[in-house]
Amino acid sequence: MLKLSCTADDMKPLAEAAGFDPPVRKWKADERAEMLAELDAAYFLLYGIDRADAEYILSTFQGMKDESTAATFTHAPTQTQAILEAFDRLSAAK
Repeated sequence: MLKLSCTADDMKPLAEAAGFDPPVRKWKADERAEMLAELDAAYFLLYGIDRADAEYILSTFQGMKDESTAATFTHAPTQTQAILEAFDRLSAAK
């Protein structure tokens, strides 16, 4: 997940030490959101949390609910769905 960290020149030493090429990546919001969803899903799996519990947990976060109040958080339902889709993909790969 160096792609998430190495987005500025001050992270260049870390990228070079890890052999990451290119050492500094341009910030891509869509790519970053996908990687973050995969990380969230991986944490659920590592802690042994099943899909139903993961879905419930995500629904308790402010701004992650698919309600009329979530209108100010335009990406919240999409983030939840992306995390659950990543959860399903990673679960199938086990």
